Amino acid sequence: MVVRKALGYVCMLSALGVSPGVHAQDAGLASMTVQQRLQRIERLVSSDVLMEQAQQNEMLREEITSLRELIEQQQYELETVKQRQRSLYLDMDRRLTNLEAGATSVSRSPVPPPNTSAGATGSAAPPPVSNVGAGAATAAATGAADAKQAYSAAFELLKEGRYARSIKAFETFLKQYPGSQYVDNAQYWMAEANYVSREYKTALTEFEKLIAQHPDSTKIPGARLKIGYVYYELKNWPEARASLEKVIKLYPDTSVAKKARERLARMKREGH
Repeated sequence: MVVRKALGYVCMLSALGVSPGVHAQDAGLASMTVQQRLQRIERLVSSDVLMEQAQQNEMLREEITSLRELIEQQQYELETVKQRQRSLYLDMDRRLTNLEAGATSVSRSPVPPPNTSAGATGSAAPPPVSNVGAGAATAAATGAADAKQAYSAAFELLKEGRYARSIKAFETFLKQYPGSQYVDNAQYWMAEANYVSREYKTALTEFEKLIAQHPDSTKIPGARLKIGYVYYELKNWPEARASLEKVIKLYPDTSVAKKARERLARMKREGH
């Protein structure tokens, strides 16, 4: 049995390319017993197996290293996108605040002081103030304040990246305050929140609704640009190209036209 096992190992070594004659020339091999020779052959076979396992382990380590590098790159790109979004919304918030401040300063007209001249006599008494009119004015002022507060709360949710809640807040605002001066802005930011949430078809519908319902809004150029972006994300290259070219045609020498050209250049590089 031992001899048969030895012959089996010799055949195995021959298949592996190890010549038995080489080992026969070893000076110490002749003095070994059959059992010692079997152990030596087993060690040779085991070392080949271990070498193969070591090679496999090395390949696995290289794959793991590559995967780690890929994950790190993706994490870096994701953080970069988040930082750009935060910067974008902070800049938008600043511009919106400036616009609101400008509108408020224009709407506040100076009130003429009462006529206190000593020479003024026999002047007619001021007409009585209607209680109904005063009540309506108070209610309108209260409604405007409530609308502004609701709009600001929804916009704050958007800046914080809580997109789903901001969408609900803007929807509620549009239903409760359809006559507010912030309606077109709310419509735009609701569409924007859907765009950032990758709800591209919904975003497209909301941007188009803004253009249809508020044609004089200052948000129209941005909405048209984002429509081009939406078609890009949907991989509808003809519509994306047509929308972006329309932005350049309607608003030349503006920031939205510049961004449209950049996206068209990107599409060209990508072969679309």
